Amino acid sequence: MALAVVEGDNIIYEGYFGKATLDSKVAVDKNTLFRVFSLTKLITATGVFQLIQDEKLRLEDKISKYLNDLPLQWQEIKIGNLLSHSSGLPDIVKYNSTLTDQELMDKLSKDKMEFVAGNQFRYNQTNYWLLAQIIEKITGLSFDEFILQNQFKNSKKGVLFSSNSQEVIPNRATRYLYNDEAKVFEKDTNNNGTRGHSGNGLNITLREFTEWNRQLDKNALLDEATKSKMWTPFNFTNNKESFLYGWGNYPVNSLSSYGFSGGNLAAFRKFVDQQTTIILLSNGYEIPAYDIIVNDIARIIIPELKGSTLEEDVMRLVLNSEFDKAALAFENLKEKNQDSDFDNLKWNINSLGNAYLYSGNNPEKAFEVFKFNAEANPDWWVALASLAEIHEVKNENISAIKNYQKAILLNKDNEWNYNEQMKNKIEVLRSN
Repeated sequence: MALAVVEGDNIIYEGYFGKATLDSKVAVDKNTLFRVFSLTKLITATGVFQLIQDEKLRLEDKISKYLNDLPLQWQEIKIGNLLSHSSGLPDIVKYNSTLTDQELMDKLSKDKMEFVAGNQFRYNQTNYWLLAQIIEKITGLSFDEFILQNQFKNSKKGVLFSSNSQEVIPNRATRYLYNDEAKVFEKDTNNNGTRGHSGNGLNITLREFTEWNRQLDKNALLDEATKSKMWTPFNFTNNKESFLYGWGNYPVNSLSSYGFSGGNLAAFRKFVDQQTTIILLSNGYEIPAYDIIVNDIARIIIPELKGSTLEEDVMRLVLNSEFDKAALAFENLKEKNQDSDFDNLKWNINSLGNAYLYSGNNPEKAFEVFKFNAEANPDWWVALASLAEIHEVKNENISAIKNYQKAILLNKDNEWNYNEQMKNKIEVLRSN
């Protein structure tokens, strides 16, 4: 991991930890390049707003103004919809990355829209693939060339684009995925080709990212008015979701912070009013904890947040099976963070339960964790579904059915189309 904390014009902390690769046990240092995956989208969004600032593009422009031969159902989609993931477009990730651009477009053209543009947020890689094409159409440059020229002064050492984790690049950290069953880290083989550059292809050192942040702060990349526009919430028709133009908004104890994350292992966060930025880059994890780390660093260094309960405290208490203390700590967090739903913390606790259930073969400990998560997050359908699953494993069918039913009622949007699976489980349990 590489970590930087910036206050105003000063880097108050810069640290490097662990190994860039397990093959030769090379240590992470100032020259280590990290692939930051979807954190790349902040760079792409900034590039789009540079064109908006130069009056070469508008948020209200329809994408059909720049891209030819689009399907009829795509004609009303606007630049702002792509940036805010409100386009409703089918997602390119479901198709083989070896397809040509034309082959991919032909397949997407036959797919139905997921929802009416502007209605809601749904994270989608197609949006940023199209933004890259629009940038290239307007500038006459490749996406990579435009970004490097306008945001990194053509740096050849500390920043480059590659969406291929298997490509051999000097000084690049190897990304690892943890195999729960084998208890080992395995090399990532993800390869999205050049098509993935605008959505997940940035490779960068901590120092280069820190310099990019400095340029952003001193208005060298965008002026104040344009940054303010970029950090304005998109007006979703359903009035349920909050997302900016390419940036997420992450409240911590009711303080706003803007940024994004990538690959469950990299995060960039700006507390604009507190003039504080936290940059975290890493290359592997057993359970993703990037948001917990960033939030807790903010609680340690920002005066308004000092003395707060840390999310890490909750996780540590759960790990130690001190569930009563964990419940109190979680309530304290929620009381001071009423704008936050603690997604990462909830998922981490859920992942711990899964680890006990599937990897550690410890259903009783898994039950304790799932029970705690369901009690701490009674409105989260995933927690209820997990609790139902462990009841099912324990052959407690009535309790399993009740919790599956609660989960279905809470999963109003039928995320992952999981309600059908839960209904099927209920039928099986009833028959038994």
